[in-house]
Amino acid sequence: MGLIRFLLALSVVATHCGSIFGFQFVGGPVAVQSFFIISGFYMSMILNEKYTGVNNSFWLFISNRFIRLYPVYWVILLVTIFAYIILGFTTNWRVFPVFESYLSVKTNFISFAYLIFTHLVIFGQDIMMFMGISPGNGSFYFTPKFWETTPQLHTFLFVPQAWSLGLELTFYLVAPFILRRGVGVVVILIFLSLFLRLFIYNFLHLENDPWSYRFFPTEIIFFLIGYLSYQLYLKIQKYSIPKYVVLVLLFGMISFTCFYFYFPSNFYFLVLKKFPFTTKEILYFSGVAFCIPFFFNFFKKISFDRIIGELSYPIYISHMVIYILCINSNIPILKTGWCVAVITIFFAYLLNRYIALPIEKYRQGRLRR
Repeated sequence: MGLIRFLLALSVVATHCGSIFGFQFVGGPVAVQSFFIISGFYMSMILNEKYTGVNNSFWLFISNRFIRLYPVYWVILLVTIFAYIILGFTTNWRVFPVFESYLSVKTNFISFAYLIFTHLVIFGQDIMMFMGISPGNGSFYFTPKFWETTPQLHTFLFVPQAWSLGLELTFYLVAPFILRRGVGVVVILIFLSLFLRLFIYNFLHLENDPWSYRFFPTEIIFFLIGYLSYQLYLKIQKYSIPKYVVLVLLFGMISFTCFYFYFPSNFYFLVLKKFPFTTKEILYFSGVAFCIPFFFNFFKKISFDRIIGELSYPIYISHMVIYILCINSNIPILKTGWCVAVITIFFAYLLNRYIALPIEKYRQGRLRR
């Protein structure tokens, strides 16, 4: 389980920073949506097994989730701001990431306040992918195609990959009211989310980013699929699963993840027209959802798997600042994808060791035994 999460985090790194020893893995969008499935699985588990009885408190649940995400994010936000200021100073302001976007427009009070707010609380960063900014007066406006705007509003974000945390946090707010309602309610919501995605894709003809994987009403389907995965986990706990079965599944998912880009997008016997996912994506998401229960059940007491899995969040949230610093260095090897990945993994270890783990002990201590 932890190894798959680790590889998914490296998939995002490879998408932004270049291949890692020749591997692109599954790419950013598929990796993020797979993380949503895994998150749905975990949230279903803890809401139905941990936050019950004396711990059945919405505030306890949501505050613990905030404590899990925010400290590491805030550290990266501060590191990024200071790193970019130093980079600007050392290059005589020729390279001034993110700040140059702010300097290119005339920001007004409301826009600037929103940018500060969303940087601090994360909520709303996903919404920025559906907006543009007018250089003349700094006002925001809705746009279905953010890539056609100049400057693009997401370039104002110091930790741009945190947009997915905006969706994650939104899901946390609604999860207690959904994931305890039973399979029937979740299945209905899955079909409603899928229907909305099909409508947007086929009738509104909004087929690309950000509609393809940043719109919460259509992305919630992945979190809910994670709930179904949890239901499978409850079933398999009743049986003794042979070790070789889990290892075969693990080998299959690792291979699929590593060599994903070498598989055709649509297999000749499974070509889905007018559908917002390729058959390869459907098979991968299905593999993730099916295998999670087996992997978690098998590896839950193996500390190494847990440790490597816990690196996934700090890798994901820190890789962009490391990448920007590396590509603007005078050392060629630092500009390679594998080198950025190695540095990011080491930095992620430090974040976990000195920031996340002490906070995790406090977070778990808030639960009453």
